[in-house]
Amino acid sequence: MKSAFLPVLLGIATLSLLTSCGSSKSVLKGDLTEFDGKFDGVTVEVTTYSRELAEQVALGSGVVEDGSLVVPVAFDDEVPRHGYLYFSNPADPDFVSSGRGLIVERGAQYTVEILDEAGARLRILSDGKYAHLFVLPLEDELKELELSGELQRLFQQSSENGGDRFFPPDEDDSSEGTIREPSVHAQVLDWESMNCADYAGEFEHFWDRRMNLALRREESEAVIEVRKQLDELYERLYNQRLRTKLDSSSDPIERLLIVERFFSLEDDERIQILEELSTELPAHVVEDRVEPPLTFLHEQRESRLANEALKLGTVLPTIDVKLMDQSIVPLSSILEGKQIVVLDLWDNYCRPCIQGFERYRSFYSDYADLGFEVVSLSFEQNSEDWEEKSEELDLPWINALAPGGFQGDISKKFGIGFPRTNFVLDSEGCILKRNLTPDELRDFLGARLDS
Repeated sequence: MKSAFLPVLLGIATLSLLTSCGSSKSVLKGDLTEFDGKFDGVTVEVTTYSRELAEQVALGSGVVEDGSLVVPVAFDDEVPRHGYLYFSNPADPDFVSSGRGLIVERGAQYTVEILDEAGARLRILSDGKYAHLFVLPLEDELKELELSGELQRLFQQSSENGGDRFFPPDEDDSSEGTIREPSVHAQVLDWESMNCADYAGEFEHFWDRRMNLALRREESEAVIEVRKQLDELYERLYNQRLRTKLDSSSDPIERLLIVERFFSLEDDERIQILEELSTELPAHVVEDRVEPPLTFLHEQRESRLANEALKLGTVLPTIDVKLMDQSIVPLSSILEGKQIVVLDLWDNYCRPCIQGFERYRSFYSDYADLGFEVVSLSFEQNSEDWEEKSEELDLPWINALAPGGFQGDISKKFGIGFPRTNFVLDSEGCILKRNLTPDELRDFLGARLDS
């Protein structure tokens, strides 16, 4: 039986032959005869993303026959770009499809190392000028493979021993009848003497509180230790390494390739680098690969700033919403005369939002006569889909639609592109609280209205 970490260099003989013949075409080679036909029938495809077509396009493909593979790669651009190599074999249910990123360059020759005989890990080498950017040292790749395998083994062992793989689904609130400690929102203040600015304070997004808990295991010390080693390896290989290359590079093409795949960069730094590259790269490259992400990042930054401006103790921007009777009304007309209004954002696919509605039902009637109102504001793009879902939910409070959905004016004013956000407002539109869970809202209503 072959070792799972057996590195096998593919295609050396083919590469030598092509080079001696003076070929300048990009070619990916493979001599897989050592694997006794395991890869025969496997399809190999090299692709890259076309922004113009908004999809992956094939640059070359081939099939392994008798352990041999030669794939011409049709790429003649002067500036390299990121591509993807994919191994698949739909005809063999036991074959593990796998792939690996690579830098596609004109005239480059590619070879592959198989690090895992099952096909789960490939390693691509190239004589291209920029291939080194994302090719990791072999010993590090093997270490990552070893740690990943150990983690999976520990998970499997835990599962076989009856351990629950994941924590139960994260719940926003306690179950009905469960005794819970009141949140900070249950504090009773001198409401009559408070102005809007007196509500100023920090707020948390829902995901800030719970994202790290989602789909996490009750982990053993062994699992925690392996995770720690993997995290340290990833930090060194994918963050520190790229940071060093980026900071030391004066080549605009190299910097572009790094920025396109260095996902840990903060948006402001990414914008700064792309703006610098827009003056250094050829115009057609700037148009295709610099301007689109730069435009997106600027829009994203504007949204972030707009959202951050909606601080506690400030007044929500004026908006108009569509009601179920098809009328368009200003939100201010709904707020008028109310003590507390929770503006809860949702769409048909936000399950946590809809689950939250069920929690609101449990106390809505208790406070409705005391000046409390709910406005569930849907960002569903299709008005008919909103109406159909609303009929199904039969919400007892004011149900409204944000015209234009997440592409509309309200989305821009709020700086949002997702549901599961809420604003707790007074009659003047002052933001008293943001992103409260139903239990936290109930605490606040009790403090404010019961008192």
